[in-house]
Amino acid sequence: MTVEWAVALILGLATLLAWVRLWLWHSRAAATGQAASVRLALLMLLQPMVSVLLYCALFPPAVDGGATSLRIATAGTSRLPAAADGAPLILLPEAPAIGGGEAAPDLATALRRHPGVTAIHVLGDGLGPRDVDAARQVSVRFDPPPLRAGIVDLAPPPGVAAGGRFMVGGTLAGLDNATIELIDPAGRLTDSGAADRDGHFRLAGTVRAAGAVSFTLRVRKDKRLIEQADVPVWVTESARPKLLILAGAPGPEVKYLRRWASDAGFDVTTQMSAGGGIALGDAPVALDAAGLRRFDVAIVDDRAWAGMRGPLIAAVRGGLGLVLRAGGAIDGATRSQWQALGFGLSGPDGLMPLALPKAAEEAVARTRHGIGSDDAPVDMALPEDIAPDVSRLGLTPGDDGAVPLLEDAGGATLGAWRAIGLGRVALFTGIDSYALTLTGRRDLYGDWWQALLTAVARPAPSSSQMIPGMAWAGERMALCDIGSDAVVETADGVRTKLVPVAGCGGFWPAKAGWHRLRVKQELRPFHVQARDALPAMRAARDRQAMAMLSATSRDAPGTKITTGGSGSAWPFWVGWLAASALLWWLERSRIGRHAALHPVRQ
Repeated sequence: MTVEWAVALILGLATLLAWVRLWLWHSRAAATGQAASVRLALLMLLQPMVSVLLYCALFPPAVDGGATSLRIATAGTSRLPAAADGAPLILLPEAPAIGGGEAAPDLATALRRHPGVTAIHVLGDGLGPRDVDAARQVSVRFDPPPLRAGIVDLAPPPGVAAGGRFMVGGTLAGLDNATIELIDPAGRLTDSGAADRDGHFRLAGTVRAAGAVSFTLRVRKDKRLIEQADVPVWVTESARPKLLILAGAPGPEVKYLRRWASDAGFDVTTQMSAGGGIALGDAPVALDAAGLRRFDVAIVDDRAWAGMRGPLIAAVRGGLGLVLRAGGAIDGATRSQWQALGFGLSGPDGLMPLALPKAAEEAVARTRHGIGSDDAPVDMALPEDIAPDVSRLGLTPGDDGAVPLLEDAGGATLGAWRAIGLGRVALFTGIDSYALTLTGRRDLYGDWWQALLTAVARPAPSSSQMIPGMAWAGERMALCDIGSDAVVETADGVRTKLVPVAGCGGFWPAKAGWHRLRVKQELRPFHVQARDALPAMRAARDRQAMAMLSATSRDAPGTKITTGGSGSAWPFWVGWLAASALLWWLERSRIGRHAALHPVRQ
């Protein structure tokens, strides 16, 4: 039972008792001729009147005389249509200055100022995250404007290991034939490309040292800069993954694999068989369950696979990552064994030519190959006109449980992986891929093997994880899974302590750039975009949120807002005081009372 109902019940019982008392008095007074029916009627009428006025003074009713709908101007609202006559116009802070509008700091304040409102008409791009919760209390009408031209979606990488390669994806709207460029922190072109027919694009970049870095994404059309945005990349600092390379015979593929893996941040151990029980490479390691447990990932060719199949499969089930490669055409036994792992090898036996993708532009190639030196200038590593002699197995890996990973320029699958127990195994059908490094395609060689090893390697623990999502300066963001010791640090050293509620805390970033959330001994970095960055993306985000909110409003009509919208109580207090004074005076006055009839003495 609410307080209102309890007070109403008490006042009702008090009124009923007052009526009973008046009726009993009237019955006794009627016998002596002192009672008047008019007096009784007035007293019984004033009793419920006093009770009703007291209840209304304690709980004033809502005022219904105001407007029942409002027009809410947000960012992108057109001035002329909004200034036309209609429902009261509310100007949120993002809205332009429109004559005749009422400024409000947020939608909740506007609804408190207009307590009778049951519906709103949102103008412009839509409500932001600050006002969406308040809009759930009323019916919402929103006519979405056309999408702005620009970047409407951007997906930075969640985290990259030092020396690794990352991908940046996004979507463009209204920009056909536009060129997208990714610029590294040194101002050099890392990658460029064009969006597909749906506006989607993907660009690649490479990071060197651990820490927080910001790449720049630029959109150009007809050599004119349309839009640019920061792409935050958090480079994690973790232990060097341990890589085991097993080969049935020495060869150039093992040599160049070892060189690339060492430069890419792997701790490499190589074991090669030279026949007659002679092993080449690093110090021998025990290739049993305990020995293989030391490694995070292994690259094994078809010759070494034949003698190590049992221990390798057991190690994969325990979490080891495994990449199988072919040194040439494989025999029927190896094909059956690889098919038993879940790779449906289809196609002709033997080798087939591999279609290489087009080489990157010279500026992009220079960035990917590094700065260079006097002994090894970058020009020596640039792509040559002669294509390298790289082939592939005619067999194509694929099955319902296999995930395609690599494709050549002709669409043929070069690599796929699948899970086995706690680990993963990948199959690579490229032959003599080392030739890419000899003809200036070292970037493609690194992309292939980095993708293969990253997909299957045992995940390494990291002391920091980047908080996903996009945030803008001046907008509230929610940081969750925190405790009472959570602190946010900005790049200039300003610290802000968060007050958690149900495990989450609100934070309003004032500046753009990198921030760090510290929770106990854990570090969680996140990046904040500038206030005016990515306007098309913010508009698309608000548009999508408003579409979902409008659909909910149609299913459940808005209710009248009463919180904070009650009317004034003082008129009811004045009425109650007046009625109580009248009741007190009437009960003590002689009005309506007759003199008592006494018998005449003889």
